[in-house]
Amino acid sequence: AILATALEPDESSQKVSEILHIPRNNDGFFMESHPKLKPLDSPGDGIYLCGACEAPRDIKDSVSTASGAASRANIVMSKGEVEIEGITCVVDTDKCVGCGLCVKACPYGANKLVDKKAVHNPAQCHGCGTCVGECKFNAITQKHFTDDQLIAEIDAALEDDPKNKVLAFCCNWCSYGGADLAGVSRFSYPPEIRIVRVMCSGRVSERLILRAFEKGAQIVWVTGCHLPSDCHYISGNYFAKDRVEKLQKQLPTKYGIPSERLKLNWISAAEGAVFKAYVTKLVKELKEYQEKGEFVALRRGNS
Repeated sequence: AILATALEPDESSQKVSEILHIPRNNDGFFMESHPKLKPLDSPGDGIYLCGACEAPRDIKDSVSTASGAASRANIVMSKGEVEIEGITCVVDTDKCVGCGLCVKACPYGANKLVDKKAVHNPAQCHGCGTCVGECKFNAITQKHFTDDQLIAEIDAALEDDPKNKVLAFCCNWCSYGGADLAGVSRFSYPPEIRIVRVMCSGRVSERLILRAFEKGAQIVWVTGCHLPSDCHYISGNYFAKDRVEKLQKQLPTKYGIPSERLKLNWISAAEGAVFKAYVTKLVKELKEYQEKGEFVALRRGNS
């Protein structure tokens, strides 16, 4: 047998990953947007992968993927204009108080304050929804991921036997990808998990988490891209972390729920096995609560 020489990613790939926000797999190679539907597209808009940056490849395969990546780039360039996502945000100026939280939350500069009112530029918006999660006055909505739509998903997921459910908010690019990989890999894990997909963990607001508890979920799990630099939207995971950790401190005194019932962790799209293991861990905790009769119910207005 003839063994091929080992091929490892260059050390600089870590820096490139941080600058361009392209996640890497467990071996350190860049990850594609989707292994079947977009094998040459990176999760970042307008960035395409070819050659050995994505996986070990010989010269023939490297040339083939380079031709494919060039073709993908040419499609965008030949149009003469760039189509934006349909998941941009909308500001309700009647509700806006000009606090500026949405301006701080957007890493793309899509939000600005004009005459003490937030103004949103959809051409700069990438559709993470972090500004929506930050707004305390419900003055911003995200198309296709409105609070009403997400609440309807939560209600449907917890309609039957909610005390036997773990509700998870998964970001589209990493943790939801990890869940998808677990399924594709045919990993078996407990069926008590219910997933609500959001574009970014930064979209998960306090209102959505409390709704899940209000509908009877015994454990709520928020999961997204790894800190510090895997977030597809640059900084959405940091806002999610701050928001969840703040709510964890408030849950016992303000809502009558132990802080450990709200979980937060990070899972990449390459970590299907990690997703399976964490779901198994959470369901085991759920069963232990059930055996002890330790059921929680949201109580608003606690002092």
